[in-house]
Amino acid sequence: MKKVLIITAALLTVGVAHAAPPLQQMPIDFVGEWCNGETFEGETNWKLPSWIEEDGEKCTNILSVDKYEFRMVINKKSLTCSPDAIRMKSDTTPSGTAYLATIDARCMTLNNGVPESQPGKLTTFEFRRYKDNIYIKQK
Repeated sequence: MKKVLIITAALLTVGVAHAAPPLQQMPIDFVGEWCNGETFEGETNWKLPSWIEEDGEKCTNILSVDKYEFRMVINKKSLTCSPDAIRMKSDTTPSGTAYLATIDARCMTLNNGVPESQPGKLTTFEFRRYKDNIYIKQK
């Protein structure tokens, strides 16, 4: 019985050593639903739904950021991405604070919500939030 317990303990220890790394969590400053990404010179600007509704528009294109992934349509491609590495910084001025994140993520393309591809190679995104806007640029 002792041999079985020792072998079991050894196998469990080896299994723990090869466990998957913990999931990276998206920074709280970016979590939420954002509307109508407009791209200009490679950078897409997303706004809070309340800003869109003030102008009488409807939220037709959504950036969704939750704890472990972000989903968006950019350049007519629907993506769902899971971050592998996140580097954060902020810049505070008298008018407010900008939150900056460089995010290395693995993304899948979707077709009507169904994955067309497996998570691909790492893609780097720069996220910048200032007040009620998020700006995203793919590197």
